[in-house]
Amino acid sequence: MNKYVPFKNNKLIGKVISGKGEGKKYMALKPYKEKFKKLVGFEPYEGTLNIKINPIYCNKIENPNNCNNHDTDNNKDNNSNNIIIMEDFNYKNKKYYGVKLRHIIIYNKKTNIGVKGAIVIPKKTEHSNTTLEIIAPIKLRKYLSLKNNSIVEIKL
Repeated sequence: MNKYVPFKNNKLIGKVISGKGEGKKYMALKPYKEKFKKLVGFEPYEGTLNIKINPIYCNKIENPNNCNNHDTDNNKDNNSNNIIIMEDFNYKNKKYYGVKLRHIIIYNKKTNIGVKGAIVIPKKTEHSNTTLEIIAPIKLRKYLSLKNNSIVEIKL
């Protein structure tokens, strides 16, 4: 994205990008489904929507693992209580890493239609520090009519 809208009123702007298909694999696992439902109040669609954001938004999301600056003292703000923690767990003799979650509403900037969901901040990820993974109870690409490079607004 060439131009970024400044962070205002707990909102940020991002661009839809293709994922690697990893989110679908994890979202299909029964323990993750159950934990997500308990923690965020919905059973997520089996897949994540990947959003590319400007690195300046990173500390606004309370995500030290996904920021250029790993000093968590610099990443604290008034929204730190909005982070939900899912701990690591074992399933079928394999360790699965926990995640941080943050409730959001994601909007298609073109249509102004929004859906409640959550940002998933995995402890372990292969994504760059500017990629957010979004979950929701429905397929966001379809419901919000999103394609790669669609512009979305995320309300924290």
